[in-house]
Amino acid sequence: MADSDPPPLTEPPEDPQMHIHKLKPVHSWRDFLRELGTIVLGIIIAISLEHLVESWHWDSEVKIARQAIAAEITANNVNLFAFRVATAPCVDRKFSEADAILTALEARRKPGNITIFRPPSGSLTRNSEWESERASQVLTHFPRAELALMSRYYAQLPNFRDWVAAEGTAWQELIILQKPPAGITTSDLIRLRVNLTMARRMDNLVTVNAKRQLRLSKQLGIADPAPDPVRVKNYCTMSTEDYRRYRDSQDLR
Repeated sequence: MADSDPPPLTEPPEDPQMHIHKLKPVHSWRDFLRELGTIVLGIIIAISLEHLVESWHWDSEVKIARQAIAAEITANNVNLFAFRVATAPCVDRKFSEADAILTALEARRKPGNITIFRPPSGSLTRNSEWESERASQVLTHFPRAELALMSRYYAQLPNFRDWVAAEGTAWQELIILQKPPAGITTSDLIRLRVNLTMARRMDNLVTVNAKRQLRLSKQLGIADPAPDPVRVKNYCTMSTEDYRRYRDSQDLR
């Protein structure tokens, strides 16, 4: 063979034959149904296991969410609802004092001395845990009755913010009754009387609905919190400035 001759052609190696598992021939309807039943049973087992794992996952998420929401509700109850119910007698006395001062001023008499005169506590409520769990769609896995109670509780919170804000505005006007100016006019007294009516109306809404919030909490298995007796006492007895300093030194839950 000359050096210039091309190399001889060689056949490529044969590919190893692929082993294909052939289904057993079906000889009867009984064999066919047996094969079909085996396939269906395997699918049912796979789906059931998947659903079981998913159920375990959401049960764990619901448990964590329930604890977080319960802690948030308890904090709201302590900071505002239970406290407003506990201090309602003090607030009523303040209204009586304000009414007596206005009555004396309207009759052009010198008003009597007052004790402690300040607006009721307006501690804000929180709903961050509720909103977080709703965004994560965990709430859709809660029992329907429990979710309905929680929804009622949280749906009321914006109303409390509005009532407390209106209440605070009315009390800002009434603060002048601590040291009524000598030249107070009839129109001033009329405006103050309107603000006193507004403050009473808002206080009634806050107190009545605070009791409802506490009842909803009990239906959710959350016990009524005991208001801090020191905070209640200080609110009812301290001067405005002393109480403000006391509250600034405390951490809300």
